[in-house]
Amino acid sequence: QSLNICQNLNRRQHEHVIHLMEIAIIATDLALYFKKRTMFQKIVDESKTYDSVTAWTEYLSLETTKKEVVMAMMMTACDLSAITKPWEVQSKVSMKKRQQKKKKIDTHKPMMDRRKAAELPKLQVGFIDFVCTFVYKEFSRFHEEIQPMLDGLLNNRNEWKTRADEYDAKIKALEEEKKKEEERMAAKRGEITCNGGTVPASRTCSIL
Repeated sequence: QSLNICQNLNRRQHEHVIHLMEIAIIATDLALYFKKRTMFQKIVDESKTYDSVTAWTEYLSLETTKKEVVMAMMMTACDLSAITKPWEVQSKVSMKKRQQKKKKIDTHKPMMDRRKAAELPKLQVGFIDFVCTFVYKEFSRFHEEIQPMLDGLLNNRNEWKTRADEYDAKIKALEEEKKKEEERMAAKRGEITCNGGTVPASRTCSIL
């Protein structure tokens, strides 16, 4: 009872606080985030039509639905904020989350686990592009003070993209080396590559 932060509120105020808390909790569902993105973008666009922050604030304070949309997007921005941290922090957070998921993976699937770990940079780039970028890009238009968070996100994307490209290049090199090795083995057996397969060297290879 001593920690009841709502104890001095009347019934109507208490109900309003509970309503706002429900909105904040529900807003953590990314499915709802995608549904509200267009609404939020329109609100940001509308804010640019006002001559002063004061005039815009006075207007928005009277628009209950729009205020709730902004609050919901703020919750999403808070939820995803790890992606905007300095690279040294963000990379550790991502690895920690991967390790937590690793504990849930069947211990009899080590190859699958290693492959997923190697694909983490590519997954992170996709997550940043399709989930995170929008909310920080729009909030940086809404409030210029958010720009450092967007900058941090873009820097982390570049870091992950570099690692994803390195992984893709490594896989490509391994595939090319595997192909060359198969051709060398086929040559030793007196075979040649033909139409994606191998045939005896004495047989005519026709391209269909």
